[in-house]
Amino acid sequence: MPAGPGAEIRRLLQDIYVQELVLSLYRVYAARLRDAGGRRLIENYLAAETDRRQRIEKYLSGHGTPASPAVRFLFAAAGNAYGRATSVLGTRVMLRIALSASRRASRQACARLADPANPELVYLSTLRARNEGELLDALSQHLIDTAARRG
Repeated sequence: MPAGPGAEIRRLLQDIYVQELVLSLYRVYAARLRDAGGRRLIENYLAAETDRRQRIEKYLSGHGTPASPAVRFLFAAAGNAYGRATSVLGTRVMLRIALSASRRASRQACARLADPANPELVYLSTLRARNEGELLDALSQHLIDTAARRG
């Protein structure tokens, strides 16, 4: 993607829309998880990412480019539908889906840190990398700790 202010705005808008999908999906999971520890991890992530989204929205509105409510609604509806469909597969599957998504997202967030074009954008990428990394580490450990023991 080309560098510059227009590219930064597009990247942040894309981030908001994809985040809308993920947060909607995780809200469904948080409501349906039977595992209190896993639910707490997802809820902590939701709170951290909601804060980051508010920072992005403030940045975008300061540049005269708010996110489209219609597009956000479409992504939220898709996340909600996917969450409902996959939640019937059970708690462990929901946690593994969150783990897999966080693994990809943390790699992407860390890759964006290599582009120090704007200190505010670096900070937003740092927040995302931290949030995704914390969820990834915590979910990995939680799945290990709660795995059925063979023996």
